[in-house]
Amino acid sequence: MTRFFDEAIVDDRQTRAGARMRHVMLGVVFLATLAVMAYVFQTIDHELELATTIDSDNVTWTMSQTEVDALKFQRALLAAADTPDARHLDELRLAFDIFYSRFSIIARSDQLAILPINNELHDSLWSEAGFFARVTPLIDGDDATLAAALPQIVPDVEKVVAEVRHHVVTSLQFLTDLGDTRREELRRSLQVFTAAALGLLGMMTALSAVIVFQNRAQQRKSETTVRAVHNLRATIESALDAVVITDAAGRITDCNRAAEALFRLDRFALHGRAIGELVSGGPGTPFRDLPALVRQTAATEGTDDGRLRMAVHRDDGPDVPIEIALAGALGAGGTPMFIAFLRDISERIDRERSLQSARNDALKGEEAKSRFLAVMSHEMRTPLNGLIAATELMQSSTELDQRQAWLSEIVLSCGLAALDQVNNVLELTRLGSDQTGSYAAVAFSPVAVVRDLMLQNQPQATRRGNALSFDEPSHPLPMVLAPRQLFLRVLYNLIGNAVKFTDGGRVTVTLQADPVDDGRRVHLRVSVIDTGIGIAEADLERIFHNFETLDASYARMREGTGLGLGIAKLSAEAMGGTITVQSELGKGSTFTLDVTLPVAAQAETTADPAPKEAAQTRALQILVAEDNPINSLLLAEMLRLRGHSVTTAADGIEAVEAARGTLFDLILMDISMPRMDGLEATRLIRRDPVSRNVPVIGVTANASPDKVPEFLAAGLNDVLVKPVTRNTLITTIAAHVAGMPPQPITLRTDANGECPILNVEVFSETLQEMGRDFLERLADRLLSEVEAVIIQLRDLTTAGALTDAARAAHKTAGAAAAIGLSGLHSTLSAFEKCALDGNAASARTALDEVRRLLPLTVVTLRHRGLSVAHDTA
Repeated sequence: MTRFFDEAIVDDRQTRAGARMRHVMLGVVFLATLAVMAYVFQTIDHELELATTIDSDNVTWTMSQTEVDALKFQRALLAAADTPDARHLDELRLAFDIFYSRFSIIARSDQLAILPINNELHDSLWSEAGFFARVTPLIDGDDATLAAALPQIVPDVEKVVAEVRHHVVTSLQFLTDLGDTRREELRRSLQVFTAAALGLLGMMTALSAVIVFQNRAQQRKSETTVRAVHNLRATIESALDAVVITDAAGRITDCNRAAEALFRLDRFALHGRAIGELVSGGPGTPFRDLPALVRQTAATEGTDDGRLRMAVHRDDGPDVPIEIALAGALGAGGTPMFIAFLRDISERIDRERSLQSARNDALKGEEAKSRFLAVMSHEMRTPLNGLIAATELMQSSTELDQRQAWLSEIVLSCGLAALDQVNNVLELTRLGSDQTGSYAAVAFSPVAVVRDLMLQNQPQATRRGNALSFDEPSHPLPMVLAPRQLFLRVLYNLIGNAVKFTDGGRVTVTLQADPVDDGRRVHLRVSVIDTGIGIAEADLERIFHNFETLDASYARMREGTGLGLGIAKLSAEAMGGTITVQSELGKGSTFTLDVTLPVAAQAETTADPAPKEAAQTRALQILVAEDNPINSLLLAEMLRLRGHSVTTAADGIEAVEAARGTLFDLILMDISMPRMDGLEATRLIRRDPVSRNVPVIGVTANASPDKVPEFLAAGLNDVLVKPVTRNTLITTIAAHVAGMPPQPITLRTDANGECPILNVEVFSETLQEMGRDFLERLADRLLSEVEAVIIQLRDLTTAGALTDAARAAHKTAGAAAAIGLSGLHSTLSAFEKCALDGNAASARTALDEVRRLLPLTVVTLRHRGLSVAHDTA
């Protein structure tokens, strides 16, 4: 590991040395460029100045000499005119030749061709009728001819000399102006050259500055890299996980101290050894090639943290279980290498085993608790149902004297109190578990709920001499969509406590509502204000603890289990609300529920109607299926007193037989019965062509709402929870046989009238909320799961593992019920029951029924418009 980091440090030093060398070379090039530019500039300036001076002097002298030659020619002409002898004529001819040659030079010179003297005297001197054409023949003639022509030549020469003088001056002025112009142009050119040179110099300076800044940044980065390398080396050396570096062939090249401790070998002993000799997938399993292991590690990333479980072989001890993660990399020279991270998981495996054992024990305890609650729910609520119903029946159908009426009222009060405590225990257990989400959201009126609670608590408030009032909101409130049972439970406990702990005082309930999110939600603030005994400030937090009562005198004055406020707090939190309290000992208390609930779709903000008495229906023929003789007698008696004709059945088998022979208007079906339970009896009744459409109302002591979907999937139209009061029973009967749709849940059956395949209500709600595409994917997945589960259940049943088979069937049955596939749900539940009972033959029969219903379910879903891709063949 040390050599690996030393290579990084050496590379960093080489990088810094190269940067310094580049700086030196850049400086040398810069200075050399500057010197060359200065030398070239001076040379060009000197040469240009020299060339300009020479040209200017030569042209000026030529122009001046032209005038001199013209004057000499004129003077010789005048001398010859005065004395036309041979000597003066020869001097004249010489002056003319010089004058002629001078103008010939001017005419032939490119440098002088642009002068005004050359252009403007050309015609007068060189044309066919010009001066030279007239005078030259005379000059070249004999002396006599020349002497005779001298008087004629003198005026021409005077005119030519005057013109020459004028044009010489003009040309010299032109030369002067041209020289100034050229010198100015040269100066500008030199200025441009200088500016370009300075710009280039500036660019080089800026480039040098950038390079310097970059070099400093690189230097700082290099220093940071060195520190990071040192820190990383220290980190890896102190890591608890073993780190091993190998070459492409899997030979160890370096490791850290944790690796030495894991292998119990020092790094020198490990160097050069193949990692496959020390690590393998298990006894007898060879170590796979490193690239394959890297791919396998990448494939498990996200599911097992990218680690594989293997074992380390020690020469001096047993194998050690490890987790290994591999990664491929390139070394400093570009050669491939692999880095392995190994972690000793011996202690973790031991902890996992301990946790698994503890989990199994906890599951057994949870299962025992669930069984206990089920027994509590059924075995305690059923006799309480008989007690309360018998008392109500005795009070309504028997003439009682004053003492008997008083005693019956005590019996009814005690029964209701006992039932309330049982409900509180069950509700508290459920709110404290993961079943809070099983409370269904329904549309209800908060004002109507509070109004009903005020009516229910009015008798107790009257007995204690309390004035009970409800300050209803001045404006109508919309219906809300929320778990009504939780909302009711909160206010039931708050109002009940206020009445219970107030004597001769006043209990006032206020309700305030404010719209939220543009009216899509409503914030409710319900306050329960009493003038009772109050609560000390130190006890305000403690009162919400379960089974918590205050001082002994308080407990003696007001009997109770201390569950009411705890249940109210949990119920409020389950709805997303809070409960606050303000109280002063001896002066009263104010409990306030704050909760924001969604407004029910298409709800009308009309005044809440006052509660109505249950409507009386026509005389009906009703079948009562109840295994408890007392409850059966009481239910039958309640119905007969209202003019109904009642037939009783002791279990599900008798109920099915009775339904086959008679077309009843309504069936009351107990869920838990011997020989055949109410769910199975309902399924059989739904298959009967005569009674398949008869409303079947389930009656159960199981108060857990999460069971209701299962009950409805079996074909029940509604479910009543024991104890069944007169008003609840009459209202439910009226809802199903009078004035309202007789079957709120429509079940689809096949052509033979057999077990229902689809729960249309659940299916439709899922389709509406989740969308067709989602439901199609979910249905395809579930059908494939059912097909796989059928094979799994067959194998487990053949192997005798009925408990495992029951668990597998239960999981898939719950998924089927969630989207309304009631046929698959019911048959898988039947298989689960048979498997738990150890009845392999019945389990196989139920499995055959599951196999038969699978293609029928696919056909039904396609009939409902779902494009499921599952192949029913």
